[in-house]
Amino acid sequence: MKRLVLLVGFVTLVANSAAAQRSQNIEFGGFGSWWRFDPSFLIKNGFGGGARIGYNLSDRLGLEVTGDYIPTTNLAATQNITVSTVSTGLVLNFPVGDQSSILASGGYSRMIFGKAAPYDFTQHLVYGGLGFRLFVSHHVALRGDVRAQYRWDNPYYTNAFTGQVQGSIGASYFFIPPQQGRGFNTNFQWYWGAQGGFFLSKTNTQPYVYDPIVGGHWLITSRRTALYVAYEQALFLSDANAVIFDPNSSGCSVGSAPCRDVTFNRVRRLMFGVLAYPTQKVIEPFGGTGFAIMQILNPVVDCPGCDLSQFSQADERANDASSKAFFWVMAGLQINYSSKLNVFAHWLLTSSASNFLLQSNTHSLQGGVRVSLGTSKEGIGERH
Repeated sequence: MKRLVLLVGFVTLVANSAAAQRSQNIEFGGFGSWWRFDPSFLIKNGFGGGARIGYNLSDRLGLEVTGDYIPTTNLAATQNITVSTVSTGLVLNFPVGDQSSILASGGYSRMIFGKAAPYDFTQHLVYGGLGFRLFVSHHVALRGDVRAQYRWDNPYYTNAFTGQVQGSIGASYFFIPPQQGRGFNTNFQWYWGAQGGFFLSKTNTQPYVYDPIVGGHWLITSRRTALYVAYEQALFLSDANAVIFDPNSSGCSVGSAPCRDVTFNRVRRLMFGVLAYPTQKVIEPFGGTGFAIMQILNPVVDCPGCDLSQFSQADERANDASSKAFFWVMAGLQINYSSKLNVFAHWLLTSSASNFLLQSNTHSLQGGVRVSLGTSKEGIGERH
């Protein structure tokens, strides 16, 4: 029996001999965690969970982003507390045989405490840690980590530092490209895609707020560049309020000036532009610029006591301020799962315009997927 166990173990090692960190592998993982909080916070230590995504820059060095969430209470159990952590950093890989490795990590963490005072603050910390990775198949590995997070000051005591400790255990799935180091050829493709995320905007009476935005796009790639056309719509979670000038009014919500209140909850935009892809790797950066037509849908003007003529003039002024053209710039990262399918995330900034119901720049943070429906370049069928 003992010999049989040893034989099975040996066969497993041989079958999985290639199961190790390799350049351009992408790691998707989930884990459970246990947190020991700084004693000065008077917070109960507790269990949480999270997810990570990593990209191996080489066989020894990787870059990863980790998110963690912990529900807990204060020591007296009289106040519910949530702690959300987002970390980004580097991971050093030290192989121990073909199936396992020791990990050393370090980077930056942002911890958001909530929900009410005195636990309604954010901390920025540096972290360092050790861990292990044990492959159980070519694509799946068990992973454990211990991290210490440090900040040189403390929100409750002067001349004191902040220290948190996290232990986690979980599993990871590795996407391994078929051609190591070469990526995928995405030139001359017709891509159709969908994206969603958050739209950050403000008016002349309200500060910046986040609202969901969804849409679709069309991408025609060439060598290193692509034509980009997109349609998107932001769906406000609550009505936005702005004011417009109206000489027929004696006041609005911001004072006694000749102005009218306008409310709205939908914004759409049509975008045209060019994107650039400087590399063709499994994960590649991209950026671009273009112009957009942005329109606020169905603005409602507040016109109490107006006659038909006054209402018509106020409504016309509101509609004149509801549609403008803008320039935009975009920066993002794309993961090429194959030459036909990729996922991406990007940040987009639009310029500002005068006499528009949205004031200053708007920002969007979005993620999505693209699928190629075929080549955009006809091949040569026969030679004459």
